[in-house]
Amino acid sequence: MIISFFSTGTDGGAAPVGYLIAREVLAYDENRNLLRDDTEQPPTKVRYPLPEVLHGNPDQACDLIDASPNKWSYTAGVISFAESDDPSPDAQ
Repeated sequence: MIISFFSTGTDGGAAPVGYLIAREVLAYDENRNLLRDDTEQPPTKVRYPLPEVLHGNPDQACDLIDASPNKWSYTAGVISFAESDDPSPDAQ
């Protein structure tokens, strides 16, 4: 299991929440370098498995971030499991 936190954000909630629930995202190589096609455009890929909201409401999260009067309006993080971890729903 990997737990990481990222830089805090200063923009609205649409970008970070949208990224978390997006079906398609930009494609990167194994070194996290953005891929480019023959026309130098970044291709997208469909996530597998698809993101699933286990708790909460993405629209409400966007609204809360947008309403924040603070310069740093959100902090993002990720909990990532390897397929071999096979966490139970309670562990998640």
